[in-house]
Amino acid sequence: MTILHVAGLRTRVGSFELGPIDVSIERGDFVSLIGPNGSGKSTLITALLGLNSRVVAGTVRLFGESAFPRPRSVFSRVAYVTDSPRDVLGEFTAEEYWDYCRLAFESARGTVINGWEERADAYARMLDFPARTRRPLSALSLGTARKAQIIAALLPAPEFVVLDEPFIGLDFLASRSFEALLMSLREQQVTVLASSHDLDLAARVASRVIVLRGGRMVLDSPVSSFGEGVESAVTAALSDDRAPESER
Repeated sequence: MTILHVAGLRTRVGSFELGPIDVSIERGDFVSLIGPNGSGKSTLITALLGLNSRVVAGTVRLFGESAFPRPRSVFSRVAYVTDSPRDVLGEFTAEEYWDYCRLAFESARGTVINGWEERADAYARMLDFPARTRRPLSALSLGTARKAQIIAALLPAPEFVVLDEPFIGLDFLASRSFEALLMSLREQQVTVLASSHDLDLAARVASRVIVLRGGRMVLDSPVSSFGEGVESAVTAALSDDRAPESER
């Protein structure tokens, strides 16, 4: 099943132009979105999720339906973790925040989400997060708040998970734990699109790599096709592209 289908997508943010982008992501794909700073990774993610009002051309379809203007029935199946660990409701404790997110997803889906507390506890154990802390999220370290944010996104059991630089704020041990969690999602055939600068991570976890430079897609290939490794393939793709790098 095609989870995401993008055709001729173009968007502008200030002087930066992204596209045209044509890509399809199938159920169970784990796609690593890679590119230099300013290449358009976050711009592409927000455009795909209907969070960028400057889309000027093209179509985005999620689960076979148009992603614009963000139908609840479609986006209740999607989880999104932004590139900022502070994009949480800072006055809430983790449990309050997770409950709030659960209620929002239930409202959008029109059905009860079963097993969310068990998933929250399991993810908290995997990420070594103090689930019962009564401290507000704003009082936690960046890394600890990031863990709460990741757990909130995953507890509704989404079918499509979009992660923008999800390892920001995580220390080495937490990063390895989160990597294991991502591997478990892949084994469950959850579809994931994750932007990252970590080529080693892409080699270990991703099934496919998309590379952006200067707002253009210069590579879209399965990891299994990279005979000399992900780093060599990405470096070659970036070297072959002559377009100037743009600033977002």
